[in-house]
Amino acid sequence: MADRQLTLVVVRHGQADHNLKGNKTNLEFTDEEKPTLDTNLTELGRLQTNLVAKRLATKKFDFAISSDLKRAKDTANAIACENDTIDTLVEWKNVRERCLGIFEGIPGLYRSQNIVENAIENRDLLTWRIPNGESVVDLKQRVQEFLQQLIIQAQTLPCEDPTILLVSHGLFLKELHWVLSSSVPSGRMFGQGDVSYPNTGVSQYRIGFGGAEAEIVQAECEVYASGEHLEGKKEANAY
Repeated sequence: MADRQLTLVVVRHGQADHNLKGNKTNLEFTDEEKPTLDTNLTELGRLQTNLVAKRLATKKFDFAISSDLKRAKDTANAIACENDTIDTLVEWKNVRERCLGIFEGIPGLYRSQNIVENAIENRDLLTWRIPNGESVVDLKQRVQEFLQQLIIQAQTLPCEDPTILLVSHGLFLKELHWVLSSSVPSGRMFGQGDVSYPNTGVSQYRIGFGGAEAEIVQAECEVYASGEHLEGKKEANAY
């Protein structure tokens, strides 16, 4: 039984340069040993962030987290500008997009890999790493580490039942959904097949945790990959 609960509202970033079909320019990367895409929002992406910001403007948040990559940070800042309850945005590197290694910026290669991975029912078998990148198992472990950090953070907040905002990336958020679906899940949004997660798509989870280790004992998905605020201003992209 859960001792405490939190509400996690997650948002995918707005459309970025690498989301444009056929775009091989404006592909910026982080300056690291294993570079990852760090592209800017497009004009459509900025419009999408304004729309999702208006959708969440009246939501009360007790804590707000963003990936440290530009497209997520800019989306989170747009939400914060419209929401008076967000005083500070905290950047967590562990909610970055999956590192695709040599497939970064080459969507055709990743999509082929994704078809193979989605055909495997037991995701714990997906240990193959894209060269210089992450495997599905690597990503799953990072999601689990994020959830542990999230619960620790929730326990420090003055609110007994906090609502936390997370702005992240498509592949990370899909894996988050998979992980939570294995944690005594409830709600019709779990158990769905692979769905399109539009840019600035919104999901919402109720997470119950308890015990000496403050483990997740219950998860309910109330909204998944919703783009109702976009009014046709969306597109389906893998990552």
